[in-house]
Amino acid sequence: MMKKILALVLALVMVFALVACGGGSGSKSDANTKTDTENKTDTETNTNTDTEPVNPNADVEVDSAKAYPHANEDGTPNLDKIAHFDYEYDYSQNPNYKVAYVASSSYFLYQAAADAIKAWCPSFNLTWDDFYFNNDGDSNTYMTILQQVLDSGTEMLILDPDNTIFPTVKQLLDQYPDVKWMPMMSPSRDGSTEAGAPMGGYMTHPFVGFNSTDVGHVLVDKCISWLQENYPDADPAQVGMIAFDFSTSPALHERTVAAEEQWKAVAGESANNFWVCDCVSAGLTYEGAKQIFPGEVAKHTEIKYWLICGIIDDWALAAADTLEEAGLTDTSVAVTFGGTGFIQQWDQGQSSAARYALFTAQTLYDEPILGAVYAFKMGWCTETEIWPNWRNPADCGKNGEYSSLLLPTVWLSQDDYVHYLKWTDLYASVDTYSYLKGYNDVAVNIDDFSPFVSTYPDYYTGTGM
Repeated sequence: MMKKILALVLALVMVFALVACGGGSGSKSDANTKTDTENKTDTETNTNTDTEPVNPNADVEVDSAKAYPHANEDGTPNLDKIAHFDYEYDYSQNPNYKVAYVASSSYFLYQAAADAIKAWCPSFNLTWDDFYFNNDGDSNTYMTILQQVLDSGTEMLILDPDNTIFPTVKQLLDQYPDVKWMPMMSPSRDGSTEAGAPMGGYMTHPFVGFNSTDVGHVLVDKCISWLQENYPDADPAQVGMIAFDFSTSPALHERTVAAEEQWKAVAGESANNFWVCDCVSAGLTYEGAKQIFPGEVAKHTEIKYWLICGIIDDWALAAADTLEEAGLTDTSVAVTFGGTGFIQQWDQGQSSAARYALFTAQTLYDEPILGAVYAFKMGWCTETEIWPNWRNPADCGKNGEYSSLLLPTVWLSQDDYVHYLKWTDLYASVDTYSYLKGYNDVAVNIDDFSPFVSTYPDYYTGTGM
């Protein structure tokens, strides 16, 4: 029961990684929450947070003469890095602007995003306005809230509307040229359905996130790596993969399609042992997956070594618990893209087939998004100039003008998750994960990890950082 409670309450996952799946499960608040500037959260508003950023590298000093964050040696802006925080750059020399986050929900993933944006504000010398949202699913309500935030004078925005109304959102924002903005979990698209247009239409703004096809491939590779390391002599006829799916969500379905593609390519004699557990009827919850996944396992009693492509935490945890009940934990592995739910279970000392999470801390997710809005507002670059090497020719706007910055991911396991999470706290000058067991016993260095992806995918136009 404890596992079920943890999964339902805490493992709403890093569903931010759904990038446009349309939200997740959770309890609703009243609709029209925060429809004006007087109706805000209990957190302090219109002021910077209490603490100043702490430089995690004592050898680095602020250089007031530095013209741009991460400037090139000749002083020109490095447009691939300009949105990332630079501890050598003096942000206090610049004007102070207000920034707000306007989302279509207050569910866990959106609140986590708001908390991370707020945490970065003092570092960037910004004033946190607030987190505004509507939970009624009504697009008109979202537009009303956005208009009120604009009327309040907020000059920097991070937005998470229902992705289908981005054309309307952009049309409104175009009337406020001094207001700079970025989307968060879904790219801004124009809704075009013409031949050759990407799903959802052409991009109309730069984006920060993940590539779903890459995610599907990497999850499969991790499963096979685990099998080869632990059961190199496993009978291929007894090896099988189940990939979860949500076939009505393009972002999630793309991961499942990619997982099957990769499995067929690398699984050898086990290539035909691939099955899909579609959760459309069950939802994005542990409980829903727990109702249908056991039936998928029961169909294949010949499989001893189960490799589970969980896609999101709730499903992967449901699979791990099912396999434990079947006595298959030792010969099975479940992986996820996210990790919040896995981390909660690991920190409770629970071990299962839920072994690996491909993770990006929320602070690292939000950093270049907020930094991009800041760069636009400072006039350092335009929306079509930022991240010039991060342009995907297959999806970069109708005229090829917008980039998609990919975020770094790290594989976490029960043996090493505290190290990475403590590093993310050090890097962002926060204490998000200080509750973790063993946190104070782990030594970290600022160079242990990087906020940058060091290698461009072969389908991008870049050549390396």
